[in-house]
Amino acid sequence: MSARPLEPLIDESPTWDAVLWWRLELRALDDAPYTQRAVAVLGPKAAWEKEYGRASAGGCLQTLLYVLSIAAPTAGAGAMLLWALRGEGGRMPLEFAGVASLLSVVITLVTEWVHRNRPRATAMAAVRKLYLAHIVPGLITAVIAISGSLSDPEASAPLWWLVPVVADIAVYIGLWVRRATTKTGPRNPIENVEQTVRELTAAERESLLARRNGAVDRLLQQGKIDVETASRAKLSALGMLSLTVAREERSSYYPEEHEGFTGP
Repeated sequence: MSARPLEPLIDESPTWDAVLWWRLELRALDDAPYTQRAVAVLGPKAAWEKEYGRASAGGCLQTLLYVLSIAAPTAGAGAMLLWALRGEGGRMPLEFAGVASLLSVVITLVTEWVHRNRPRATAMAAVRKLYLAHIVPGLITAVIAISGSLSDPEASAPLWWLVPVVADIAVYIGLWVRRATTKTGPRNPIENVEQTVRELTAAERESLLARRNGAVDRLLQQGKIDVETASRAKLSALGMLSLTVAREERSSYYPEEHEGFTGP
């Protein structure tokens, strides 16, 4: 991604307000997408819709894979359940359910491998829903496959197709246990921002700070902020500019106000 210029945002705004601070910070982080994403979570909707609302090929692919990883085992369980409810005989669709679960396992393992060095805090409510979306369909498929094979061997499919189904269940039970027992890493969205900054190289942090502080100097030169505000802005940590000078427009999230976030 090429960084968008900051000058038009500054020059075309006759006055400077809190939302514009968030927009400036998000735009200044164009070259650090992980940090930009983490800051966007904290910012008001009016800011991130304009500065972080751009779709990217990578983001679209990631979303599609995420949806597919949930839909695949659900579709497999649905096919097995429909077969059982019809009671009309015929071969059970265990092969379909097995392939669907295998696809889910592959996507999950690749995703975990890609993000293994990027721990992030997530809401436990969302995590539980995701895990149950894999565990429950897998259990449904396994129960129907085993009971169907015992009651009607002629309609059964090779039970080794249950291996990827059981693997999908095991992977998500393992992830659930790991998330419940791991105490290190970010525990909330603000710590997510701090973690993404630590993952940058020293040169990247220096470059991003220089870009951001140059924009602050431009605001001061144009008289849109005072010296005290400019000083506070330039002293703020990378990723914390808006939380330092535009707290009145912060999102509703604060660690002491919300529960349910956990580390990796």
